[in-house]
Amino acid sequence: MAAAMIAGCGSADRPAQLGSVEPKDVSPDGPGQTFQSTAPVPLSCNLGPDGGVCACDDQPLLGDPPNLYFILDRSGSMAEDNKWSTVASVIETLVIDLGPRAIVGVTVFPDPRSTDTCAAGFEVFPPTRGDAPAGQVGSSESQLVQVLGRIGPNGGTPTAATIEAAAPRIEALTGKTYVILATDGGPNCNAAASCDYSQCELNIENAAPACPAAGPHDCCGDPTIGDSTSCLDAQPTIDAVAAIAKNNIPVYVVGVPGSAPYGALLDRLAQAGGTARPTEPSYFAVDTADVAAFTTAIFSIAAEITGTCTLTLDAVPPDPMQVNVFLDEQVLPQTGADGWTLDGQTVTLLGQSCQEVKAGQVLDVRVVAGCPTLQR
Repeated sequence: MAAAMIAGCGSADRPAQLGSVEPKDVSPDGPGQTFQSTAPVPLSCNLGPDGGVCACDDQPLLGDPPNLYFILDRSGSMAEDNKWSTVASVIETLVIDLGPRAIVGVTVFPDPRSTDTCAAGFEVFPPTRGDAPAGQVGSSESQLVQVLGRIGPNGGTPTAATIEAAAPRIEALTGKTYVILATDGGPNCNAAASCDYSQCELNIENAAPACPAAGPHDCCGDPTIGDSTSCLDAQPTIDAVAAIAKNNIPVYVVGVPGSAPYGALLDRLAQAGGTARPTEPSYFAVDTADVAAFTTAIFSIAAEITGTCTLTLDAVPPDPMQVNVFLDEQVLPQTGADGWTLDGQTVTLLGQSCQEVKAGQVLDVRVVAGCPTLQR
């Protein structure tokens, strides 16, 4: 990598960006498809410690980024309390903050192209590497925002069929892959299913017209009330998750508000996916529909996957005295118990700064060169 040159520190003029990193889109059919890079965007790393302006050069991290593959429930109940809009917004924020540190793909269910409200899900955003720099909206992030913005909540919850359909694409991805399933209800839509009173979702949710609480009437078997697609499709969904996990692809489970009646099943899905939490619930439960609650759950999962306090660069910075670390666009002073160290190609975050990254409180982590290192 070419050395980043100091230009105009203390000056009001902004020099051209140096060393921009070209993002790459990765197709599920094979790695290495390179697309045209986006135009440079303003970078806060151009601000020098004295408030002036310097040229800057993002220092790429060594190694391939992980694949984060989202499978998102967009069933009709996701319209309540704007849950679908909130989930989409949090995913968009996550992708922007991670930037080139992750490859993200999204399947939603049921299929938004179909009039069949039980159609298996469809991949609306193929696995794509985020744009550099992290924290800035690039072409990949813009495309994701546009795609999710055109989709609304509707239909049933064909979870098992969606996971089964997506599995070949997910398993074909190169590099380490993680699946994140977010749903607000029990899986259903299996026309071949049959169930007793206890496994009929109309009963589980006490939906009107409700069956007598004492049973044994089977709502799903009464054509005046429900049908087999209202049976809880539990075991096929567990099997679908387990099949992916057997290929060393962990499956995280997020329970969106409204999923509480299915908590026991979501626990089993997390266990089948190899991501059970050490305490109950085993899955990531979101109890309220506000953005902060969703953000905490999704960012916590992302931190488990991408969070690290040891950042290995793909080259030694040209001048170790002109390197800065940025956390969520804020420069982190090198000195102090919560600062950082540089040893050749390795940057190590210390103290509270390290803990914030591991907890998912900070996802936008960048190492840049071109301005004198902030020490205070």
